Amino acid sequence: MTAFLLALTVFLAAHMVPSMPPVRRALVARLGERGYLAVYAGGSTVLLVWLIVEALRAPYVHVWTAPAWVYAIPAVVMPGAFVLLCAGLLTPNPLSVSLSRAPFDPARPGVAGLARHPVLWGFGLWSLSHMPANGSAVLVILFGVFTAFSFGGMGLVDAKRKRTMGKATWAWLDAARRAGRGAGLAAWPTVAGTALGLGLYALFLFWAHTAWIGVSPLPLWPAFW
Repeated sequence: MTAFLLALTVFLAAHMVPSMPPVRRALVARLGERGYLAVYAGGSTVLLVWLIVEALRAPYVHVWTAPAWVYAIPAVVMPGAFVLLCAGLLTPNPLSVSLSRAPFDPARPGVAGLARHPVLWGFGLWSLSHMPANGSAVLVILFGVFTAFSFGGMGLVDAKRKRTMGKATWAWLDAARRAGRGAGLAAWPTVAGTALGLGLYALFLFWAHTAWIGVSPLPLWPAFW
């Protein structure tokens, strides 16, 4: 449990500290914007893997026993979560988390027109959909923290963007991307993100979830039907 709590603390700190304005400015000045984003994304991935490994290694403490049907929830929710995560990372979006630095057209916002924070929605749906099926204390803590981190983070990102770009500009961009909802969904970032997300879902469904987590999601489908 100690190793899990340490990994969780480091993971959360690694996301909060670099986003503080003075720290971010210093890192961007040294690494450049793209370098900062690359290091941030790579470091987050490594820390997430470490955290999940420690969660699987931690002692099992029973909290609840899930009925069979709840195991179908992540199987059904995860395709959309993967698509939101991947398409959100590839789509320009000055209002939220994105790896793209391409110009943002609020009249053709792509997946950002459907959700202001697609990456955080994807991450939040992943953690929330997995919580009912996992009744151990460590996994309840893990998915509970991730769910709060994702959905609570939306308000924090909004507040940060309002400070950096000004409330009037933020409100105009947000209204424009909502008005353009549905436009730009056929553009390459959304198409590529959708293909990548569904590909990752298939990879986890048929191999990665079993290889990395030790549980195959395939037998869970009959519980839904």
